[in-house]
Amino acid sequence: MWMFSRLNILQRTFLLILIAAVLILATAFGSLQYAYSIYDKQLYDKSHRLLNLSSTVIDRELQKLEALSLGILSDSQVQVGLKQLWEGSSDYAGYQIRKQLTERLFKQISSSERYVQSVQVIDATGTISRYGASPSFTEAKYASVIEASEEGRGGVRWFYPDEGDSTLMLVRQIRAYEPMTLKRIGVLILRVNMERLIEDYAGFASTDSDIIVQTGGRVLFPYQGEGAAASPHALADDGYRIVKKGGETIFLSYKKSAYMGWAYVNSVPYEGIFQKIIHLKNTLLAVFALLLVLLLVIGRGFAKSLTRPIRSLISQMKEVQHGQLEQIDVAAFAPPSQQLDEIGQLHRTFRLMIARINTLIRENYANQILLKETEFKALQAQINPHFLYNALDSIHWLAQKNAQPQISSMVLSLGYLLRASISNKKKVITLEEELATVRHYATIQKHRFRDRFDFAVDIPERVMEVRLPKLTLQPLIENAILYALEPFIEPCRIRVYLDREHPDGLEIVVEDSGPGIDPEQLQKIWAGEVETRGTGIGLLNIKDRLRLAFGNAGGIEVESARGGGTRVRVRLPLPEEDPS
Repeated sequence: MWMFSRLNILQRTFLLILIAAVLILATAFGSLQYAYSIYDKQLYDKSHRLLNLSSTVIDRELQKLEALSLGILSDSQVQVGLKQLWEGSSDYAGYQIRKQLTERLFKQISSSERYVQSVQVIDATGTISRYGASPSFTEAKYASVIEASEEGRGGVRWFYPDEGDSTLMLVRQIRAYEPMTLKRIGVLILRVNMERLIEDYAGFASTDSDIIVQTGGRVLFPYQGEGAAASPHALADDGYRIVKKGGETIFLSYKKSAYMGWAYVNSVPYEGIFQKIIHLKNTLLAVFALLLVLLLVIGRGFAKSLTRPIRSLISQMKEVQHGQLEQIDVAAFAPPSQQLDEIGQLHRTFRLMIARINTLIRENYANQILLKETEFKALQAQINPHFLYNALDSIHWLAQKNAQPQISSMVLSLGYLLRASISNKKKVITLEEELATVRHYATIQKHRFRDRFDFAVDIPERVMEVRLPKLTLQPLIENAILYALEPFIEPCRIRVYLDREHPDGLEIVVEDSGPGIDPEQLQKIWAGEVETRGTGIGLLNIKDRLRLAFGNAGGIEVESARGGGTRVRVRLPLPEEDPS
């Protein structure tokens, strides 16, 4: 501290800048090192968690398929048909029974399972009833299927993909339940689209990773033929390891499923990822060293630029000390050659202070301070809507830059609605302007409800110049969403269309396919006994504004019944023709 106190301002400033630069760069580099070490550990953990989740979900789906097979073999129509075929029947009767079996199989799987590619039932005569796209198996494979079902004694047996069929097959024996004789009356075969199942629940976003499913020394997915051998590194307990394969370092994370006992392996090129990190570390180190040199050079120049005007100010203060106030006062009114930063302002302010110090103290000092504080608080209290518009516009361009079209669309629509709601210039607008507001509002709601929200506008161009109070149709759309779409999970269609057009005016209808309104509830709405939701612009508000704007030529009517949807009719007068 004694040595530091003996340094001048230039040396102190340069030394402080040097110390701060070294500390900041050391902290930044240390933080990066720590972040990279955490990233290394998280790479292991994340891959294993994903495999654990994928294996659990796929096991659950396969259990659902097992439950589906139980429902098929215990179906009363399937049981009756197979027992009739087992007892023997004519060719025509057998044809009719197998046709009914096929129809029953269609009803069982057509709407319940998206992963079942086909279903087959082998009856007592060896004839196959099937639904779905099924390849023709060899007699040897059918024999092995029947043998496996015999060994299962009614339980599930799985056949893995082979050269003849790349699907996963569920096989189980069908036995008679009523009466409980447990006679073998058929065999059920479910062919499962294994590729779709695994891609749905074990897909990874990274193009550098590869998911492999294997069991018993063979690869199930992706199917590579009978000769494809499983990875010997993934047959132990759950975990991860780094192995050498073909001269390349591979990171393997593996997880065994509880239900099927399959091994799920995630293979990631280890060197490809970590070499980029090492390269990034070296690049950052070089950048940090360059920044340190630049900071030292810039810091020395900054220190000089800071102390040079201070020395000049000290010289002027010495002149004040010697009583040369008039010369400084005259210099204050000369063209300034000082810089405009804080030091330059300090120079000018010092000279002005000498010229006006007595006046400020005696007359205006206290009043000016109070006035400035009041003006500052008033400025702080102002809200400039253009700041909000500019902020939304910045979000829009940032979303465009990051390929987020949904965010961009919603921000544009929100900005338009904000301008429409804040602007007070026009109370009555054209139908075209109102529909623009409606479409932007619908765009935001479409991103929220997606396929549940079906919105359409059918207004011809010839009536777009019809005038109406601002925010007439948009609250009606909002009410339809709040009371028809939002409370229910079913899709809802909302339409805005021109229903009637006559010489005196026209009717615009806002219609939804929602649950409708009870007559008693509708009476309470017109009586003002129901509290509005959303924007607070209710039907009574819209009705009053239409009457104030157009008299009896404007109005609103509601047609609704429980379960029949709701139609709101808005009557508007046609615009007056220009006499010229």
